[in-house]
Amino acid sequence: MIKNVVSAAQAREEVRDYVAQELSLDPETVQTRVAFNRELPWVDGRTRPCFLVEWAEPNGRDGVALAGPYTHNFFEFTRADAYQLGGPNAWRQQLLNLYAGCELVVHARLTQQLTDVPDPTRLVIIKQSLQERSNWRVAVNVSLREFLRLGTDEYYIFNGSWVWNPHYHYSAIKGFVPFGTKTLMTLPKQEFIPIRSHSPFDALPEVGEDGAYPGELVSFIIVRNDQIIETRDLDLYTRTLMNQVATFYALGRDQGPFQIEATDQQV
Repeated sequence: MIKNVVSAAQAREEVRDYVAQELSLDPETVQTRVAFNRELPWVDGRTRPCFLVEWAEPNGRDGVALAGPYTHNFFEFTRADAYQLGGPNAWRQQLLNLYAGCELVVHARLTQQLTDVPDPTRLVIIKQSLQERSNWRVAVNVSLREFLRLGTDEYYIFNGSWVWNPHYHYSAIKGFVPFGTKTLMTLPKQEFIPIRSHSPFDALPEVGEDGAYPGELVSFIIVRNDQIIETRDLDLYTRTLMNQVATFYALGRDQGPFQIEATDQQV
C-alpha cells in the first residue's frame, strides 16, 4: 500500500487501513495517533512530509508505522519496543533510519542486477579478515546472513559475535595496544564458541568453567566494502531489536537522509 501522504489526517487513515488489511481487521477498530510530523529530505533528494504514527488494535496488539512517500509498518516492534530505542527523539530517529533503509533496500533489489550475489572469493577474504586471530577482537560464530549491493557499495550482514584478544590492552590515548610481539589468539576448534559479555576496556578475565570466552554478543556484524560499521553505541536491548532488521538498520543509518535535531519536540 503506497500513497504520497501529505497531512496528519491522511497519515492516520493510511496507517489504519494498512494495519487493518495486514491483520484482517475492521479499519474502524484500529486506533492511530501521529507521534512525529516533519518535512524531511527523501532519498530522491526532494523534501517530503513524513509522519510517524502509533497504532493499536482491539486485542491489545500495537506498533508504530511511517507514512509519507510510502507507508511502512514495523511489525517487528511494539510501541514499548520503539520507546526503548532511546529518548524521545532517539527512538524516532531510529525508526526514520529504518524507514529510509527499507526504501534503499527495496529500490536496489528492484533496479539492480546481481544485487543478492556476492563474489565468493571476496566473501572468503572478508570472513577471514573478521576472524583474524591476531586482531584485538576476533569474530566467531560467523555466517553471512544477507548481502546487498547499493551503487558501488557492498553491504555484508553477518551473524556473529566478538571475542576479546587477551594479548591486547586498552589505552585511552593509543587505543588497543598489544602487550608484546605475540598477538595470535588461540581459539577452540568447535563450530560454535560460547561468549559471555565483558567490556574490552577492563582487564580480561580467564575463560570460565563453562568454556565461555569474554567478548561481546553483538548478534550481527555489518561490513561495508572493507570497513566494519560499528554498532557499539547500541545497548544490548536495542541491538536485540535491530537484529531483526539489521540490513535496513545498516543502510538507513549509513545512507539515510533523515536527521532529527536534538531540540525537536513531539508534534
